[in-house]
Amino acid sequence: MSPVVIGRLSGEDWRTWRRLRLAALADAPGVFHGDLEEERAYDEARWRAWTEDGVNAVAYDGHAPVGVAAGRVPADRAGAVELFGMWVRPRARGGRIAERLALEVVAWARETGRSRVELWVISGNDSAERVYRRLGFRDTGEYELHPRDPGLRKYVMARGVGEG
Repeated sequence: MSPVVIGRLSGEDWRTWRRLRLAALADAPGVFHGDLEEERAYDEARWRAWTEDGVNAVAYDGHAPVGVAAGRVPADRAGAVELFGMWVRPRARGGRIAERLALEVVAWARETGRSRVELWVISGNDSAERVYRRLGFRDTGEYELHPRDPGLRKYVMARGVGEG
């Protein structure tokens, strides 16, 4: 594996976002809120809009994209940046790529004047929780049932942009 480089996608990079997002849904359908078949049918305009809303950090191993994480400012989170869609290809896991992607979203939050980053994690997703804890995210006590699988519980972890 060559040195992994972290970058940011623009609207012109919508195909890369689409390819990574669909790969993530295929690899771990219970973790994400999306539906593979539904998102596979999205048109270019929808993928472009999604890529341009907030930030999409991407990890490249050479020219191959191997991971992604996104950040946005949802209206219902009091101005906090939501980190979401974090995924690394199975063959690239274990090299701290997820941490670097998450920190790119934290950097974007700082650049845009936000003070807090939040994320939802599925209870029992121990590897994701370990990554987030290493980066200074802490459980807020807020939780809800997963919208696609009411047997799963998800909860909020958060950190300040200057923490870590």
